[in-house]
Amino acid sequence: MSARTINPALRWLMFAGMALAAGSMALSAGRYAVAAHWAASPDPAMWLRAAQSEPLNAEHWYQLGRYRQLDFEHTDLTLAISYYQRAVSINPGSPFYWMDLAGAYETAGDIPQAEQAFRKTRDLYPISAEAAWRFGNFLLRQSRVPEAFQQIHDAVSIDPKLTALAVSRCWRSTQDIDQILKTVLPDEHDENWGAIQFFVQAREPAPAMAVWRRIAAHQPSFAVSDAFPLLDMLIETGHADDAQAVWKQALLAGGIPADADSTGSLVWNGSFERDLLNGGFAWRIRPIEGAQMDWDEQAAHSGRRSLRVDFDGSANVDFQNVWQYVAVQPSTRYRFSAYFRAEDLSTDSGTRFEIRDVSRPGNPSRFTPNIVGTQPWAKADVDFATGPDTKLLQIVLRRTRSEKLGNKIRGTVWVDDAALVSVSSSPVTSR
Repeated sequence: MSARTINPALRWLMFAGMALAAGSMALSAGRYAVAAHWAASPDPAMWLRAAQSEPLNAEHWYQLGRYRQLDFEHTDLTLAISYYQRAVSINPGSPFYWMDLAGAYETAGDIPQAEQAFRKTRDLYPISAEAAWRFGNFLLRQSRVPEAFQQIHDAVSIDPKLTALAVSRCWRSTQDIDQILKTVLPDEHDENWGAIQFFVQAREPAPAMAVWRRIAAHQPSFAVSDAFPLLDMLIETGHADDAQAVWKQALLAGGIPADADSTGSLVWNGSFERDLLNGGFAWRIRPIEGAQMDWDEQAAHSGRRSLRVDFDGSANVDFQNVWQYVAVQPSTRYRFSAYFRAEDLSTDSGTRFEIRDVSRPGNPSRFTPNIVGTQPWAKADVDFATGPDTKLLQIVLRRTRSEKLGNKIRGTVWVDDAALVSVSSSPVTSR
């Protein structure tokens, strides 16, 4: 039936209905546009107008809830909760609405309702690290440690980037590293090393070693440099025995053979035959203006190369930029030795080794003889005894500043076959 054959009255009603529908759609579209404009406004008063204009839009009520919960100057928890409740009544499937409602309930002191909202969030979004994390922290604040640890474990399993923060929260809550390792921290690469990073930064040797033992037991290989931050922390906090154990395990995991020295020297890579590791109980080199350091395969006292230091004459260098930590026994006599070669080494202050007591920094250092001028390979040594508390030494290639005119050092020195050996099996009774 065409429009021409329709009764004129009916035709008029049909056109009127179409016009009314079009007008309604236009009005609805206009209302939506206005509401969207108000919702995007930086003025929170406009957000309320948007919600009133579109009362079935859950996002508007959620936005108002966050404003009333989080804005310091306009906080109103009762109003925030009512807005969140409005949002979840419209869209009960949003875990984010429930999660923030739970937070508002907790802040308001309504713990049962907060827990119910958190559980609703977990049901809606079981693979959300944030939902598990926030629920776990809520339970931790209620001193419900086992339940909290399970939720935090789930969060870390989903998002390993939460590891350091998770270990921090759980450690400060319980100080129980065994429980943390058993119930919170997954035995995985990223999680274990993340925990090590936290305990190193917190300077907590005991829990750091507990995590390390798990790494050493379950992770057969990794770069030796991964252990350097832990080694530095153990050295700095005076845990020489633990540091030595970590060093040996790290070398094994890194596929680096043990240092074979028939003399029993405690200096690692004293002949400079190995590549520079720059950490742990190996040689460390730190750049400094006025000097260049490298291995030299053209000059060696033994083996195939030595350490070479070139001073360019530009500065009165306070040089202490090549060093190594060495673990020793207390109350024991030692002899440190090294071979030096020098060429045109200027100024009265040349190079030598300084032996520092890291365990007791107040104890005086020991020095090998000062090397200046030009000389062929020659041995320089010094005997000393460790104190009753000494477990760690620092062996430093040293040049102190000269106090004389013409004090800018120039020339080259080579070092090879550095060694530290015990010279007596009898204990030292005094220093």
